[in-house]
Amino acid sequence: MTGRLTLTWANKDRALLSHGESGYEWVDRDDPRAREVRLLDEIGRVGEVAGDTSDNLLIRGDSLDALRALVHTPELAAEYRGKVKLVYIDPPFNTGQAFKHYDDSLEHSVWLGMMRERLVLIKELLSPEGSVWVHLDDAEMAYCKVLMDEIFGRQSFVASFVWQKADSPSSNNVPLASYHDFILVYGAGERTFRASAMEDPAVLDAFPGVSDDGVRFRDRLLRKNGKASLRTERPSMWFPIQAPDGEVVFPIDDDGVERRWAYSADSVASLLASNEIIWKRRPKRGGGEQWVPYTREFAPETPTRPWPTLWSDVLMNRQAKAQVKKIVQGVATFDTPKPEQLLERVIKISTGPGDVVLDCFAGSGTTAAVAQKMGRRWVTVELSESTADTFTKPRLTKVVAGEDPGGITEAAGWSGGGGFRDLRIAPSAWEVHTAEGELDVYRAESVSTETLTRSVAAQLGYQLIDDPVFSGARGRSRLAVIDGVADATAVTDIASVLAEGQTALVAATSVTDDAQTTLRDLCKGSRVIRIPRELFPRTTAVTR
Repeated sequence: MTGRLTLTWANKDRALLSHGESGYEWVDRDDPRAREVRLLDEIGRVGEVAGDTSDNLLIRGDSLDALRALVHTPELAAEYRGKVKLVYIDPPFNTGQAFKHYDDSLEHSVWLGMMRERLVLIKELLSPEGSVWVHLDDAEMAYCKVLMDEIFGRQSFVASFVWQKADSPSSNNVPLASYHDFILVYGAGERTFRASAMEDPAVLDAFPGVSDDGVRFRDRLLRKNGKASLRTERPSMWFPIQAPDGEVVFPIDDDGVERRWAYSADSVASLLASNEIIWKRRPKRGGGEQWVPYTREFAPETPTRPWPTLWSDVLMNRQAKAQVKKIVQGVATFDTPKPEQLLERVIKISTGPGDVVLDCFAGSGTTAAVAQKMGRRWVTVELSESTADTFTKPRLTKVVAGEDPGGITEAAGWSGGGGFRDLRIAPSAWEVHTAEGELDVYRAESVSTETLTRSVAAQLGYQLIDDPVFSGARGRSRLAVIDGVADATAVTDIASVLAEGQTALVAATSVTDDAQTTLRDLCKGSRVIRIPRELFPRTTAVTR
């Protein structure tokens, strides 16, 4: 018992297996289906792409499979694990409603399990200064806050933004109308998130003076005012200063209250020596004048102020729906699309040009569209093939072609460019059957030798290589995948081509009794495993 606050729900100790658009199933945590690293198959390209993991990616399929691939597939992990600057997700709110393009009704524990699985992987993807922004309404916000405290740590909480999504009720038949959503923000670590401040030219109004070289400034009292400003609170900062005519000045305010200086004696001495104290004659209480010391503060080149956490100055759902309708014509639009201006603000606060932005609940593709227009790299994931074909891909294609005049296009100066790759999460390489409470795992009939090799390499964390014998590499270890029998002769041939200091991991669909001992004798540290039996080591179930 640690005393740590946690959120508990039914089946929290189990894994939530997604069946795509068909729903979810609770399974044991070591179930192979809950641990499989799926492959991503390219099905198309739009615009200019490099053809590698550095491209913008539209991924079709379940977000959990996509996130697991980004975290565990070596080629993708090298590009994204620990390098994503912003994750913005607008998951199902779990309002109990079924919309035309998605079902927003999940059993409460299923919703929590769904979010937990994804947030754990998102944490792995965030860069040290990255942040995750989760967009919710009242239905699950409070529960998600406790869940995120548990995953990221309460000290990583940054803020809760409130966005005004409507200005009129959708129905007059209810006593209360919700006009706002929440966006929970967490940093990757404790106090690691660095937000960019909001540019505001009005800040310059607080600097009324103008120097000879045209720089705006204001003079601030050297005497401390406000909180912790009394002499008794900081006695060491009560000391005399000599005015230009030799008069001794103490930090006493107009009411005769003894206060303190804003700087230490050493700092004030340094300011005096460098002639940075501004002396002014001011009226004295009871008549006459007195010397009052000031310091001069120059206006910043780029005036900024903190972002407020209440956003009522951004477009609402109604305008966002109209934006999407203009882009994708002739079909019913989403009920709750987010305006590009909202994502522009999120991306502006949390990223810089070239940073990676991830959204694993793509919907109409707003996050990716805005990221493209703002010069960020992006990865977005959409579960529904229909939504990807009808909304996400057409919209992003128009953005790349410069044929999307709405949203932030004009403000961002966007005229088109770049591109993205269209990927689909491959079907599972394995079939799982339950017999007498135990799982039997088999290779799926449709899996070719090439797919088998790629799947094994991804599952074991080996980067694919082009080699006549070996399929993958991980440090000094080499992976050989045999779609057939691994016997003493086969492993002897494999060991013979290893370079000095290298070891081999041989994965085969069938293994003879002497293969293991032969390989170990030939190359210490090498071993043979059986596919799929030892790809998913278990404590209870039997695999074949």
